[in-house]
Amino acid sequence: MDIRQLLQARANRKTRIERPFSNLFETVQQCTSAGELIVSGSLDPKITGLVERSAVISTVTAIEVYYRDILDFIFRYCTPAFFEPHLKHLFPEKFDIGDLLEVYRHNLHPLELVSGAQSFQNAERIDKTFAKFLNNQGLWKSVFQLQVRLKDKPATESSFSHDELVALKRIFDLRHELVHDPARRAFFTEKTLEDIWASAHLVFGSDIVLSQAIQANRDPALDNEKDA
Repeated sequence: MDIRQLLQARANRKTRIERPFSNLFETVQQCTSAGELIVSGSLDPKITGLVERSAVISTVTAIEVYYRDILDFIFRYCTPAFFEPHLKHLFPEKFDIGDLLEVYRHNLHPLELVSGAQSFQNAERIDKTFAKFLNNQGLWKSVFQLQVRLKDKPATESSFSHDELVALKRIFDLRHELVHDPARRAFFTEKTLEDIWASAHLVFGSDIVLSQAIQANRDPALDNEKDA
């Protein structure tokens, strides 16, 4: 257990926008803007490779942060009966008394340990984790069932497809390659740019599904605190 990392994660979380998807979308806009410059050949060749890697790695980092933050939202806003049955599966680690004293001294909430321990750098782990809060139906399956109409464009219907999940997996795989086994080559294409947008759209669908679950299981004690 790395106390410093947990405390830094808490400090970083406080700097982000309150709504998790807003943070993700802000980063995706930056990464796709960079991607458009790459694809158009507008960048200095001396920095193109750096920007290519940064765009992909930053996209995956933003996706991971989104899912960690939305898990934290579940812990903060939902009734304990909604998430407590799943904690042992999410965090099977056991601590000795020294670890518990460190947690106490630094005023860390046990649920911060749970959210901080999660890794969401592959689609299967994301699906497995959040399926627990969707009656084990599966996150991606729930997203594929959505039909969304935009508030300012009611005639426009948005749906989500398995192709977007494949795009998300490609982005995850590419990030893994860039970090752990990079090749000296240009790899960022128009398809990579499309995959980033498709991945963000799929996460948008999961944000709708998970936000609905949070709202349906909101802790009524929070409303009582507001009225007090």
